[in-house]
Amino acid sequence: MMKLRHNVGLLVLTPVLLIGATAREAMATKVGQPVNWTVSAPLTTTNPSAANDATAADIVTQIGQGLYRYDKAGKPVLADAKSVVTSADGRIVTFKLKAGLRWSNGAKLTAADYVYGFQQTVNPRNASNSAAIAKNIHGANALVTGASQDFASLGVKALNEDTLQLQLDHPMPALPSILTSTAFFPQNKAFEDKVGAKYGTSAANSISNGPFVLQQWNGSNTTYALTKNDHYVDQKQVRTQKITIRTITDTTTGYNLYQAGDVDYAVLGADQVRASQRKADFQIIKTGRTDFIGLNQQNKLLQNRALRKALQLSINRTELSKRVLTGSERQGQTFTPDGVARNPKTARDFAKDASLSQNTFSAKQAQKYFRTAQKELAGQQLKLNLLSDDDDQSKKEAQYIQSQLTTQLPALKVTIKSEPKAARVKAQLSQNYDMVLTSWGGDYGDPMSFLNLFTTTSGLNIVKYQNAAYDKLLATADNQHADQPEQRYTDLKKADGYLQRDAPVIVLGYKSLPTLQRTTVSGVIQNPVGTLDLKSVYKK
Repeated sequence: MMKLRHNVGLLVLTPVLLIGATAREAMATKVGQPVNWTVSAPLTTTNPSAANDATAADIVTQIGQGLYRYDKAGKPVLADAKSVVTSADGRIVTFKLKAGLRWSNGAKLTAADYVYGFQQTVNPRNASNSAAIAKNIHGANALVTGASQDFASLGVKALNEDTLQLQLDHPMPALPSILTSTAFFPQNKAFEDKVGAKYGTSAANSISNGPFVLQQWNGSNTTYALTKNDHYVDQKQVRTQKITIRTITDTTTGYNLYQAGDVDYAVLGADQVRASQRKADFQIIKTGRTDFIGLNQQNKLLQNRALRKALQLSINRTELSKRVLTGSERQGQTFTPDGVARNPKTARDFAKDASLSQNTFSAKQAQKYFRTAQKELAGQQLKLNLLSDDDDQSKKEAQYIQSQLTTQLPALKVTIKSEPKAARVKAQLSQNYDMVLTSWGGDYGDPMSFLNLFTTTSGLNIVKYQNAAYDKLLATADNQHADQPEQRYTDLKKADGYLQRDAPVIVLGYKSLPTLQRTTVSGVIQNPVGTLDLKSVYKK
């Protein structure tokens, strides 16, 4: 595709869901009807560096763009950049930007805007979830940890207005995929200086370089709009003048709005799936997100491996998917979901290749581990709480898990605590829970984007898992084996095995979204890590 040496990494799978599109439509330039879309959570920010949740990442992807963007085949292709050259040792990567790049206010977009954007992501004040994936950029780690405040030392330089150069400490096989992330979008310093602390808090305090411009968002309202950005460098590919976004947190509400013709897309709950699965507009959308139960290692009971294994083996995940999640959850044992990477030698999917069969449901094995735990925890009350979101689907899933655990392990008491999503996220980040029902979607298409979560120093290690051997495997994959695909793959496979054997998390499966979408709407892309892209959406 290009001179960038991304072929040295894992072979990333390319299938992406291009919902309802045809090749003829993708090439057409006819302007479509306004689209009415839904998202499942409120928009919190349009600051690319701080877009830490799925909704923020989705919206920032519509109004922004980086050096790369995923195409409809799930392949990271050049976007703001027109060419890229990598040095022989893989450590110097030089991009030439396209001519005519502009911000939505008409200001010229230059390589300096990219330098500033990268600097903002590694600036601790932005608390970017993606800061850790920039660590191989020279100087980034010192800035992220606060050891340095000299942002000019970051290995991201503007050689001139249209030339950007990255200096890496080690080759980065997944760099093209990484650079699709909002965290590595350019940012306009002049605009941010003008609006100050209000940056990213409303439509008026947002600026775009992507397909659309945000309108009608005051920072808290649940309905807003995306309108075509006439300054976008690839504006001819944008076929919709306006997309209205509605925040729908309840699947019943979304379903009713869809049935009434008020929205063109709705995510379904179990009851709606049963009523819709034979309809032409019903679709299961595969995402690169892992659903799991986090087991807080700061809880003295859960520090016991035998108890964690008993919990892991007590849950019938096949039944969970069929009965509670109506078949929308894909089965798997690895924390890295299917569709992310393949064995560079055999082309076998990582999720199958790294799976340990001994972690499947087994009441007998669960009870054996539990008896061991009871002996080791003698005298302690075996009581745990399970934290979940307070929507209907999450409550049903939590109740099923509670039933499974207490049925297989009768001496264990499990109580459910349901919270609004924002409160649940806050609790899990501060380790204010015993067990938490949650999920994780990678920032880029590589197992490292999932496994890095549980390194000892990760700020997003919500379970506080600590394993020196695990940390070493990931460090070796990132450094010594960065340009040795088979060795790197083996490192990552072994690391995922540690999570399966130690059970700091219980993988429930890989999320798929059961949805309804108008058959008149095409061109919607869900990329390999689950981020939505409406750039080419078209409604007849």
